[in-house]
Amino acid sequence: MGILRFDLRKAMQDFEARTGIRLTYDALSQRTDISVDTLKSMASREDYNATMKVIAALGDALKCDPREYMNWHGGD
Repeated sequence: MGILRFDLRKAMQDFEARTGIRLTYDALSQRTDISVDTLKSMASREDYNATMKVIAALGDALKCDPREYMNWHGGD
């Protein structure tokens, strides 16, 4: 079975390209109230299962439609 994954790295890169603002995990954590450890796990672990609440908060903070950064990973 595959996992629906949010591509946090790509979303952060696109935010920087659009705004000129480079966000660190610390800065993004402050904007979203999502822990730095969670953000790092989302960015590095292919099997990280983020909640919809987390994904919505990231979409708001990064000023993006989170659906653009969702993709199936793994599975048959």
